[in-house]
Amino acid sequence: MSFETVLYEKKENICTITMNRPDKRNALNHQLLNDIDAAFAQAEADDDVRVVIFAGAGPSFSAGYDIKGSPYTSVPEGYEQWTTSNALRTLRKIGERYQMIMYFPKPVVARVQGYCVAAGCYLQMCCDVSIAAENAILGHPATRGGGVTSMPLWVTLLGVRKAKELLMTSKLVTGKEAERIGLVTAAVPENKLDEEVWKTAKLMAEVPLDGMAILKEALNQHMRIMGLDAEFVYHRELNALGRVGRGRGTGFNLDAMRARAKAQTPGEQQS
Repeated sequence: MSFETVLYEKKENICTITMNRPDKRNALNHQLLNDIDAAFAQAEADDDVRVVIFAGAGPSFSAGYDIKGSPYTSVPEGYEQWTTSNALRTLRKIGERYQMIMYFPKPVVARVQGYCVAAGCYLQMCCDVSIAAENAILGHPATRGGGVTSMPLWVTLLGVRKAKELLMTSKLVTGKEAERIGLVTAAVPENKLDEEVWKTAKLMAEVPLDGMAILKEALNQHMRIMGLDAEFVYHRELNALGRVGRGRGTGFNLDAMRARAKAQTPGEQQS
């Protein structure tokens, strides 16, 4: 199967799913998100695939949601504004995609280069292992506009103090710093990125498929027991509340978030 905005390649039991909107820094629009879902579904159904590499074509992994049209930034079709019901429904579907990657039954390795910000950063956080170029740029500049991120893994991966620092300041960090604080698994020189990602994926692919599946399930179930699923629900509900509250003068300002985030990150960007 071919996809409009995703490249799908299989080699030696390893599938590479590459977001392919390089001219837009792989901004996540409706089509790209649908293609990501379909590509992961194809990799799951293929018993020959033991590991997935998740990548972005061109100079950047992903600059986040496309402000010109995406589930996160656009009021749902048929509505003039955010309502409680359509906001909750939208954020639930978005959260389900993050969890689809987290709970995918096969290992997922993120290959991160260039800008990996906002929802782009979310995607790499959901992968089992994330390997970044040392000069990659990661973080969430859109929090300058206020409001609650729909991604709870900041605290899980970084600890509460470092999560507060990055989210409350909208600070961006290099891949090297991201490794130090736990935002990525490892950082390597950019010219070694492909080599390191492939080496990691190969090691994972050598583990028997059933053995890897039960190992990943056990680790994921451990996180569920610690309350991760409930954290996803809580964050998306507060994010949805902010969208509805904006019309009453109490929510975060989506337009301000767009402007401030775009000023910090070239290309299409998350609101």
